[in-house]
Amino acid sequence: MGVSNYDYPEDEFDVGDDDGPVPVGVHRAQVPRWRSWVPLLAIIIIVPALAWGAVTLIINGKRIWETFSGSSDAVSSTQPAQGGQAAGKKDEGKKDAAASAKPSASASASGNVDFNTKVMVSNGTYTDGLAKGASEKLTNGGFTAVEVIAGVYENAEPTTSTVYFSSPEARPAAEEAGKRLGISNVVEGTPENTQGAPVAVILRDDYKPQ
Repeated sequence: MGVSNYDYPEDEFDVGDDDGPVPVGVHRAQVPRWRSWVPLLAIIIIVPALAWGAVTLIINGKRIWETFSGSSDAVSSTQPAQGGQAAGKKDEGKKDAAASAKPSASASASGNVDFNTKVMVSNGTYTDGLAKGASEKLTNGGFTAVEVIAGVYENAEPTTSTVYFSSPEARPAAEEAGKRLGISNVVEGTPENTQGAPVAVILRDDYKPQ
């Protein structure tokens, strides 16, 4: 069978477009090439814009949070500091009060006693170690300068155990020494019976070591 000849002339629908991607149909026009670039351009522009906006939002939010948290920390740190200062002042006040209430090394409950006052102890008996025992008792009671006179005290006076003091300033120490040794006879003496010391203790047979 042979191919029949097409007797009609060619029209626009029979002529193909050598430059186009597809033949032009009867029901639609050819799509412009620039439309195929629109989605790609949208992605290139919109995605970086969204990323930039997200980063900016995160940075601003972080700054706001740091500012808020920093203010809160400053307030909280100021309050403990103020409380610590107040507590420190209270502690200092307590220490000062305790220091003022605590007696010094030269004071006792009975008065202003200077425990550094020199005290001489003499044994006016023939009992060995009597003066040494009395001196140890005074040292244990806080006196820091106690000395024992060697030998037996030879003077006739006093006849009973006595504590002498050489001046009014030494009287509190003499009275304190008498209390420690249980000697009630505390009198002002002379340079002779005080043996040149602020306080002198003369022990007789009536002295009973406590």
